[in-house]
Amino acid sequence: MAVTISDHILQLANMSESEFRLEVGLFLFERGILTMGKASEFVGISQYEFQLEISNRGLTISYDEEEFEKDLQLIRKKYPKN
Repeated sequence: MAVTISDHILQLANMSESEFRLEVGLFLFERGILTMGKASEFVGISQYEFQLEISNRGLTISYDEEEFEKDLQLIRKKYPKN
């Protein structure tokens, strides 16, 4: 599915296309609709850059124990002990 935002709407919002994409990405992430990875992919920036935007706006990142355990497993898989 493709969504077209007219130049007129961008002009009314006083935003560039990339600024608009960032706002939509942050909105969807903040509401838990997209993960950070998918939101940063949608916006077209790295996860690090997306995290900086989150921080600059004073938003918080939810990171629960289940997510931590998944990340820890991935790290252990990638960097096994010798």
